[in-house]
Amino acid sequence: MNIQIKGFIEMNRVNEVEASAYFDQCLEQCRAKLERVGPKARVRSAATLPIDRDELNAAVMGGAVVGFLEGMTRRNKRIVKNTYAYADIASRFLYPGKAAKVARYECFKKLMFSMGWTEYYGAFTEYKSSTAKLTMDNIALDIVHSAVGGLAGSAASTLKVVADKTVEALKKQPDAVKLLEHHAAEANGAGFGVSACKQDDDAEVTMVVGTLRYDSSAGNTKILFVEWDSADVEIHQGKAHFSIHEDDLRKEAECIQYLDDLREVIFMEFSPV
Repeated sequence: MNIQIKGFIEMNRVNEVEASAYFDQCLEQCRAKLERVGPKARVRSAATLPIDRDELNAAVMGGAVVGFLEGMTRRNKRIVKNTYAYADIASRFLYPGKAAKVARYECFKKLMFSMGWTEYYGAFTEYKSSTAKLTMDNIALDIVHSAVGGLAGSAASTLKVVADKTVEALKKQPDAVKLLEHHAAEANGAGFGVSACKQDDDAEVTMVVGTLRYDSSAGNTKILFVEWDSADVEIHQGKAHFSIHEDDLRKEAECIQYLDDLREVIFMEFSPV
């Protein structure tokens, strides 16, 4: 075997071993913390909307909303929802404080990698608004649009449309908004994400992720679809491209078990028609 190829294979094996160990360590810490604080009650209002219906093309998944391009399989939708929700919830659980927002974002990305996702681009920076008034949903879409710009061909414009339609449809689903805000709310602020996904002819999934974390002393209890004064908030943004094929998926059973142990409604599906 070519020495360079052999070295590359060995390096990736080491990375997978390290990633698996990182996942196991985080899972152990999350389970220990869950035992101390106890599981929360389920959000009762969630029962009024379809739950876990993978044929629909948009979903709340914990503190994020995702839109799926038409044609994605139900299996790939479940992979996206389970892995993203676990990485998001676990990283919040492990790094809850305002000062830990960078560490939280890095934890989220490492957990995604440990579950089989390949990251092609990822950055976490301060977000500067160009307007005096803003809404967090528009900021999230702006972040997604910027992240999508790194994709080639028609995929960029297609995923922008998916993200736009998903957020627009979310406005008409008050229970879905309530569920997302339930998971996104934090002390003196919030953190949430907007994602758009597509599946290619080989069943590989590409996901563009835009996340934001804001801190505010304004005391607004609503997160989405309300106007903020940009002087009242400090915003940081995360941008990333991920891809995965089902054959590369790891740690799925552990993700599902942990999410089930939370005894909370995590997912809520709707249609961006």
